[in-house]
Amino acid sequence: LQHYFIQSNLRMRSVLVALAAITVALSLSPSDRLRISSYFDVSIDSLKTAYQVTVAKSILKEDVPKSICDHAENVQLTVSDLYFASHLSKILGCQIKLDGVEEFLRAEMAAEGASVNTMFKCITALINLDFEVDSSQNEQIAQRLKTEDTVLAYGLAYLSTASISEEIPKDLVESIEDIAHRADTVGKAMSFEGGLMETAMFLKGATVLSQKAEVAGLSAKMTQSFAHYILSNKEKSEKSDLFYTLIGIDALANSQHVPTSLLVVDNSAVISEESQNLKLSLVDPLGSPVAGSSAKIVSASRASGESIFSSGPMTGSDGSFEASATGLVRGIYKTELSFDLPAGYLSPDKTVIQVKCVVPVILKDTAFKLIDVEDNRVITTDDLSNAPLQVKVDMATRLIFDFNLWSNDGSDEVTLHQVFVRFTNVATKQHVYFIAQADLKKRYSIDLNFRTAASKSFGSMGGDYKVELIVGDATLPQAMTTDIATMTLELPESKEQIVDLSKKAKPEITHMFREPEKRPPQSISLLFTGLVFLPALILFIAWAKLGANISKMKLSVSSVGFHGGLLAIILIYINFFIGVNMFTTVKHLAVAAAITFLCGQRLLSSIAADKKEK
Repeated sequence: LQHYFIQSNLRMRSVLVALAAITVALSLSPSDRLRISSYFDVSIDSLKTAYQVTVAKSILKEDVPKSICDHAENVQLTVSDLYFASHLSKILGCQIKLDGVEEFLRAEMAAEGASVNTMFKCITALINLDFEVDSSQNEQIAQRLKTEDTVLAYGLAYLSTASISEEIPKDLVESIEDIAHRADTVGKAMSFEGGLMETAMFLKGATVLSQKAEVAGLSAKMTQSFAHYILSNKEKSEKSDLFYTLIGIDALANSQHVPTSLLVVDNSAVISEESQNLKLSLVDPLGSPVAGSSAKIVSASRASGESIFSSGPMTGSDGSFEASATGLVRGIYKTELSFDLPAGYLSPDKTVIQVKCVVPVILKDTAFKLIDVEDNRVITTDDLSNAPLQVKVDMATRLIFDFNLWSNDGSDEVTLHQVFVRFTNVATKQHVYFIAQADLKKRYSIDLNFRTAASKSFGSMGGDYKVELIVGDATLPQAMTTDIATMTLELPESKEQIVDLSKKAKPEITHMFREPEKRPPQSISLLFTGLVFLPALILFIAWAKLGANISKMKLSVSSVGFHGGLLAIILIYINFFIGVNMFTTVKHLAVAAAITFLCGQRLLSSIAADKKEK
């Protein structure tokens, strides 16, 4: 258990070192862009796929293969196909046969009962193909919104109106915030019930309409909340989800309130002798640097008060900034930043980052002693200048190992979180760990008496052991491992066979279950079953002898329901004893009991009424 805990702790510290430079980002990182782009490097099997690949690549500002235009050559006269093909024409300049296209789209757009979605696709296709659309179409859209009152319909209406109108209706712009209030808020994120597509298309429509009207339709707080939801979907693996994630991100990057994120470049939040510069990037949701921005360091200090950077402006501009460390003092520093941003950009959520300064350590003042506990005689003492040592110990030996840890330049004596000595059995590869404790003078020590440790820690397993000192800490560039000695532990011979646990599986555990008890012969079982039913047979015979009269029982709903309910209850109990669980039995019993009770009450009432009449 101690071995597992120490190894897990070391692995966790390694993970923390790797994650130190990562901040929660409302943007696409370079790796995000590469991963998302790879989902659109697919074979094109349909016009819809060609449309998605073209739009996604254009948002990511990547080249789109011209071969995609092959899918636009023979377009069917359907609203969806013309909508998809028109984007290929607009973005890539693909040639499309326009015979009858304009008439078809105008007819579909003007058709009675045309949905907002149909009108949006027709208007978009006409404009992409350089046909004119009259602004009177807005009235038809407004009328349709009265019956099609959905978030998606409003988002598409915003896009349609912005593309055909010079003057945007004021009430339509004001509706943006009203519709946004329909969104659900979970933590920092806002989204609509319709999910990613509905939220992304609403954001796209609201952004385009607000730009045309030159008015911010969404508040800065709402925009930031929608950004949290949209960017939370960037890790998805479905192409359609990533497509609408890109639509939403593109809308955020062009909105009146553009969210920004602070990214640490090249893991530079870990300051060391080899890398003493902190490099930051301020980016928009698409991961592009924010032009015209500047940054400065407000403070960069740790708990004890030392600073690692000077306060003041950082070098660089246009979203790329850099600062040099003023000194290498081990520790974790809270670095607070401030930014001057162009109009329309929001400050990043996180303006405080953790910067870690890592400095190697060295061993000093080492003392490795072996003492014979029977006569208190020092067997060996060494300063490890010739390490690793070759030593022999037995049950009468006591090991004392003292040392100090200093910064690499010898300027500072330190205490660290993980300091222990590992004994590795050369034959079995088993590890035994002993934690080194530091005293008030920062001197580490291990005191090991093999008389007790031989059985308790080493499992009475003698042989050759490799002795290593392992030092780990969040402020080290990497864990330090130092070979101390090769130790031969001489113990009374063990009858247990030595097994190399590092290469062979443990013996398989086989369980011995209790054998089933011998059952009685079938004849005895049948006899017992007959005896169980014998009381019922006796009851029927007794009724026949006594002259029980059932001829007066009326054939009514209450009578059949009451007696049928009693029979059902008996069957439910029998079913329970056969194997049905208690919950199912109670559920069925509740229904049968309720029917039996109501029918029985009505039956008794009718019997009482009949007696009064007589």
